[in-house]
Amino acid sequence: MIALAILSGCAGKVSLANLGPQQLFDRGLEAYNDEDYLDAIEYFQTIVYNFPGESIVDTAQYYLGLSYFGNEDFLVAQTEFNRLVMNYPSSPYFVNALFMRAVSFYESTPDHYGLDQSELRTAIKQLEDFMIDYPESELVDEAELILAEARDRLAHKYYEAGKVYDHIRAYGAAKKYFQKVVDDYTNSEWAVKSAFELARMEYKQGNFDEASRRFENFASVYSDHEQAEKARERALESAFAWAKKAYDAGLYDQARERLQAFTEKYSDSDLADEAQEYLQELKEKASEQGVAHDSTDT
Repeated sequence: MIALAILSGCAGKVSLANLGPQQLFDRGLEAYNDEDYLDAIEYFQTIVYNFPGESIVDTAQYYLGLSYFGNEDFLVAQTEFNRLVMNYPSSPYFVNALFMRAVSFYESTPDHYGLDQSELRTAIKQLEDFMIDYPESELVDEAELILAEARDRLAHKYYEAGKVYDHIRAYGAAKKYFQKVVDDYTNSEWAVKSAFELARMEYKQGNFDEASRRFENFASVYSDHEQAEKARERALESAFAWAKKAYDAGLYDQARERLQAFTEKYSDSDLADEAQEYLQELKEKASEQGVAHDSTDT
């Protein structure tokens, strides 16, 4: 009877020790509805701690969690909702408690993506499980909204991690983070941004053919995106760089093949003229080599 002893010793609350569970609940509910969460917590705690066998105890346990939630003590709230889930699985508040436990985890995490988001991962897992286990619940729509916000925050976190590695020229590590966003958070705006960044990383690593392919794919899939035109420009630049890479390496047959393909595909581009100049140089080199070969034979 610890809680009752404490309450009966508080000024103005001497009579609480003489109240039954229903009276305590009624007063707690009144305090809760008035947003007087600290008083509500005292009333509901008294029922939970001192009347564990009463039929109303699971309801009091649920409202105890709601009171902590209303007071923005989210970590304590999730503990109280978890107690209901663990101790009263047949309670009519069981499903609501599962949902509120996940929401409490979500609300306990910092809003800024750069801060610790470990509790957010727990919230995401619990929300996903809730939607799978209770697809007919009236809370599913709200769960979907919160889940989308939670996943978007994590996607943003991983995207920014990729940008950090890009900044220090650790392009391989950057690609891992951008790919994670694309794979795990496909429906977020950060996945679209990451798809563009993956193409950029390929270009920076000198993988120009892959970069061109990725930029073209981005422009095709996200044709209305603000980066679509930029992606088309980068696809062209990457294709030209791929041809020039072969030329600079002395791989003239490959360079000729790539330059010819470039001029056919991007005939209207500014780089088409430069590609034709390279092709002319390759033609002259081939001619010189032919002359040299004939001189050697004679």
